[in-house]
Amino acid sequence: MLTHISSADNSRVKLVRKLSSRKGRESKERFVAEGLNLVCEMLEGEHDIDFIMFSESFAKDRSNSRKNAILSYIESSGCDACSVDDRIFSKLSDAEHGIDVLAVIRIDRYDADFIRTLPPDVNILVCDRIQDPGNMGTMIRTAVAAGYGAVIAMPGTVDIYSPKVLRATAGMVFEMPVIYIPSEEELFEIAKETGRRLVVTVPDGGSAYYDEDLDRGIALVIGNEGRGASRSIIDRADVRVTIPMKGNTESLNAAVAAAILMYETIRNNR
Repeated sequence: MLTHISSADNSRVKLVRKLSSRKGRESKERFVAEGLNLVCEMLEGEHDIDFIMFSESFAKDRSNSRKNAILSYIESSGCDACSVDDRIFSKLSDAEHGIDVLAVIRIDRYDADFIRTLPPDVNILVCDRIQDPGNMGTMIRTAVAAGYGAVIAMPGTVDIYSPKVLRATAGMVFEMPVIYIPSEEELFEIAKETGRRLVVTVPDGGSAYYDEDLDRGIALVIGNEGRGASRSIIDRADVRVTIPMKGNTESLNAAVAAAILMYETIRNNR
């Protein structure tokens, strides 16, 4: 069903605004996928879509193949959709270049039991208080490319359903289960129960990463951008690795370090 919205006080417009905050997303158990790429990725999977919303200008331009795909999907599926006055729609996103289509989707939560269903040799990524949305999104995207089976987000980690994280994943968030767990103790229990070695990155004093077996069966911990992994995780890790660096470089960007280490899986299993 297609409707038109011309008022900023419309309930759907208010819902999209509410979902711009983590608190709003958690209370409504929904998030917003913004822009052509994310909405198309979402339509290609099996997701619980509340509705698709687009600007009036979006519907008038049939020259773009991805726009056509979305509009054709709406027409053929009977999906709940609404067009919105351009003036109102332009204020619904903080994207730098603006967007003209979005979808409101129910959050598909995973819990720790999902990790227990994975084969024991499948690697997982653990994000310990990662704060930068760009880093988080890039790490999720890289985890998919490197064949990792899941991402664990520790308390204090940025919300993966924030618009900035979603954009940084380039749609790969729909390909990677992300599990938020409440404590470090649960992380230790999961690693022990599933037989995975807990591997943590440290700025110095660890083994050179290429001297360790990171091919399979690990839970790779990437710590906070400024403070690194927590002291208790470092103390209880099975393996501590360091990325050798020359010059006066003290540390690498968290997403860069994660990519180097995750791609050991690809390098050694090619």
